Amino acid sequence: MIYRHIFWWCFLIISFPTLTLAQVYQLDQSVSVKRLDKTLFKFPWVGGLNSSQYSTLDVNGDKVEDLMVFERTSGKIHIFINENDNYTYAPYYASLFPEDIRSWILLRDFNCDGLKDIFTSDPLGIRVYTNVSDDEGLKWRLFNDRGPQSPLLTKGFSDIPLNLQMNASDIPSITDVDGDGDLDVLSFRFSGASTVEFHKNLSMERTGTCDSLQLERDTQAWGDFEQCLCDDIALNGADCAPIGGRIQHQGGKALLTLDLDNDGDHDAVLGEETCFGLAAVFNGGTASNAEMVSVSVNFPNSTNPALPIMFPASYFEDLDFDGIKDILVSPNVPANIGSSIDFANSNWFYKNTGTNTNPDFQFIQRDFLQGEMLDFGENAAPTFFDYDGDGDLDLFIGNNSDPTQGFRSTLRLFENTGRADAPSFELINEDFLFLSALNYRNLKPNFADLNNDGRTDLVFSATSLSSGTTSLLYLLNRSETGLDLDLNQGIGFLFSIGSGLIGENVNVIDIDKDGEKDLLIGRGTGRLEYYRNAGTFESPNFILEDQTFYNREVSPFTIDASVDFGDLDGDGTLDMVIGDGRGNLNYYADFLSNLENPLDGVPLVIQEQEGQEPTLLNFGTKLIPRVANIFNEDKPAVVLGTGQGGLVLLRNTGASLEPLPGETVRIFPNPVINKDVVTIVSRANVSAFVVSLTGQVVMENISLQAEQQNRLSIKQLSDGLYILVTSDGGSFRFIVDK
Repeated sequence: MIYRHIFWWCFLIISFPTLTLAQVYQLDQSVSVKRLDKTLFKFPWVGGLNSSQYSTLDVNGDKVEDLMVFERTSGKIHIFINENDNYTYAPYYASLFPEDIRSWILLRDFNCDGLKDIFTSDPLGIRVYTNVSDDEGLKWRLFNDRGPQSPLLTKGFSDIPLNLQMNASDIPSITDVDGDGDLDVLSFRFSGASTVEFHKNLSMERTGTCDSLQLERDTQAWGDFEQCLCDDIALNGADCAPIGGRIQHQGGKALLTLDLDNDGDHDAVLGEETCFGLAAVFNGGTASNAEMVSVSVNFPNSTNPALPIMFPASYFEDLDFDGIKDILVSPNVPANIGSSIDFANSNWFYKNTGTNTNPDFQFIQRDFLQGEMLDFGENAAPTFFDYDGDGDLDLFIGNNSDPTQGFRSTLRLFENTGRADAPSFELINEDFLFLSALNYRNLKPNFADLNNDGRTDLVFSATSLSSGTTSLLYLLNRSETGLDLDLNQGIGFLFSIGSGLIGENVNVIDIDKDGEKDLLIGRGTGRLEYYRNAGTFESPNFILEDQTFYNREVSPFTIDASVDFGDLDGDGTLDMVIGDGRGNLNYYADFLSNLENPLDGVPLVIQEQEGQEPTLLNFGTKLIPRVANIFNEDKPAVVLGTGQGGLVLLRNTGASLEPLPGETVRIFPNPVINKDVVTIVSRANVSAFVVSLTGQVVMENISLQAEQQNRLSIKQLSDGLYILVTSDGGSFRFIVDK
């Protein structure tokens, strides 16, 4: 995997020699976040979990099992290191996994070398990667590599090697079914009746060792049962009753097998794509001759079953470090169809108070891991503004819907209780302005001075639950120093985005510099549309000026584009950053100067630790980026809202509070966008004044202390270019764009 990192880094350097070196970020986990009750989230900036799949393995070579979580809706791997029986989020290790993990992943040691290998989905069935890690770190090799198509093979009844075909949404059971010491495969049939195929591994029989996968299909009806409709399971070889004269065919299946009753054989736990809840099917036969004889619904616990979870999949792993395997249940869905799943509480943990072969599962929580991160279900939409006027940026978060509010959207407010250069956030309001009462979903907030009165207003897009129409709305700010909004004045309407649309993202910016805010709308089709305001704020007239702004055409690879702006590279010009529904994240340098000939986007790359190769990373899907100088540095941070309902914090590794070599003064942020304060760092004690482009002195008697963060109020300055002149003869430009 290191070669992939080097290739991308070299590609970026060659393609973008003046830009890329400055645009390296780290996933910052240092900023603390508190709940309403003042307790700290353990890992707030993970990005959220929706559909989670759990396996354990040793990722760092310390002989201790760590936790891997595969988030299916984003295709993202999360790694949590076991440090003294506590989880620590370690995102770097995710980059060491193969790139083509799709739909599902199970970690199992098939060759008995003590290293768990990867079993995952393949277009032709199952793909296997052998774990070949060494002292240099985690490494993988494609098993049975035969070129681009290398699926796991089995022998059918005709004794001809065939790919072990599965439905892409199925999860098999990969375990030693017959107790002979090697791993076998159980999977629901690819077509036909909903019975289970047993692919027996003959490695032990043929070689006396368990170091390979020599699979042969033993039967297409393991356990002699068939799943019909959800909890309707036919036993003893009976067939499912036809519906409307047609044989019932299966949807997706999630299969787990384990010994539930201490009788030495494998029972089965079943989840189905169109069903809520799990069913346990008990084996009354033997390990080598399974015969399912009874069914128990309301699994894993009769008092607290996993009934609210649609298409549940279960995972049998030791999650609490006591040496006994527990059950984790999570939906195995690629998306929340019909918004029927509470994705903020979609990781149900059942502690095993029994043994591995005679388990007793006790319900503990619905939000395992995700309860320790910022996770608001789906489509988290962050933005920042100094609502209390104390000089630092506070955090606002919208989301798609909140199950605690009848699946209506809410706007949460996290106050920055730290400093302008050392943020720390605390939740103080779960339903800011009681916006949930307005019956919106898909709420995405932002801040901008809409009416050019020097006050920053709240502007947000939202979808009406009653009409299905998505609109751009606003509340005007009555305060010059913070946020003073009054719902009693009514919510203003700015623009109708469309009906039945939830992937659209809007930002406001004066593109043509006529003093009126224009709109950039990222569409679900992949297009980025520019609407010029040919009117005024009081009488807006938004005209579609460019339906493929910055060459963003219709494309399935760039759907749901979301834009934001800031000086990402610290060169004094305004850049644009675009995230999208596929998880792409690119920035465009000085984009207003290149409207006629747009530059290609440059991916934001990650360097987790000094000395490690920068790499492209999966941040999640449906990315909503917000540029925010929460560390008060010369290069701002980028905070991502994800489709998984969480936030990811990216801090620029090249950012600095000090003047660069050759500079005597540094001003930041620069440009100054929607802010009333700038920070100035000087190498010497100097006095200064500010002049406009016309030469008029607009500020004077400014005292700058050496090596200090000197904060300067620019509230009285209008938009434009200004020059800070210092007593030692220096002159430094900065741009104000409120």
